[in-house]
Amino acid sequence: TADNKVEFLKEGFLEIFGLDTTEWPIVVPTPCPQQGAGDDCALFVCKYMECLSKKNIIGLSFSQADMDLIRGKLAWAIIEEVNRKKAHKSSGEEAVEKIVSLLDEA
Repeated sequence: TADNKVEFLKEGFLEIFGLDTTEWPIVVPTPCPQQGAGDDCALFVCKYMECLSKKNIIGLSFSQADMDLIRGKLAWAIIEEVNRKKAHKSSGEEAVEKIVSLLDEA
């Protein structure tokens, strides 16, 4: 079953990294934001992970009503990163072209 597979993977992960989680408390955020009907599950996962990475899981400050804004911010961040990489690649290509043209002139 899926539960057995998850338990197997969890135990393997803990064993590989030598983690003892027997004393770790289970913390359930209250209230815990819930996804409404629709296709926002990935955005909720991203926001949960962002909060977990900041160790801020108490009073999660987002809800279904925030998803349009979060979707826009995520899209903007992706576009900025793609453009940054394109600009970096372009400047590198220009440098190569300049080196090649200097070699051709010799």
